[in-house]
Amino acid sequence: MKTTKIVLGTLFSLCVTGTALADSYKNDSGYYAELGYTPLSLGDSTATVKPKLARFGVGKNVHENLAVEAMYATTVSKDTYQGADVTSSGYGLFLKPKMEIAKNTELFGRLGWFKTNLKVSASGLSAADSGSDFSYGLGVQTKLTDTLYGQVDYMNFYHKDGITSKALSFSIGARF
Repeated sequence: MKTTKIVLGTLFSLCVTGTALADSYKNDSGYYAELGYTPLSLGDSTATVKPKLARFGVGKNVHENLAVEAMYATTVSKDTYQGADVTSSGYGLFLKPKMEIAKNTELFGRLGWFKTNLKVSASGLSAADSGSDFSYGLGVQTKLTDTLYGQVDYMNFYHKDGITSKALSFSIGARF
């Protein structure tokens, strides 16, 4: 719970800083940055763990209906399974098709590639594994100010060999 409060406090601080920075720009260059909270669900048919991740993204609008973005996620609150601590991280590249569905609100998809890393630690021993897969998602974002927006999205980061990694994320972004 303490980690969640730290993450939310950090998100708020970055939003305030990002707004001030973004408001200092007179023209929208098409670039944006996002910071999100991602409670990940990672597992197979026998077990699921739910570490909490911070997700960072940067992107560039290449057309009014398409952006290209890079994403990185890392654990901010580990989960425990049968006495072992579980953490996850990953990175990916995406195409982000989007369309306005109401004034200042966009529906978007993400299609791309994501590499997932998993680490399990117990009693001084640890094991790690990684894999990459086609990744996809769907979300909605709403403009809060000229430069600041809020976003909710669902992503399927990894689905291979019976293992899935997916999450509903909450993000705040700034255009600059």
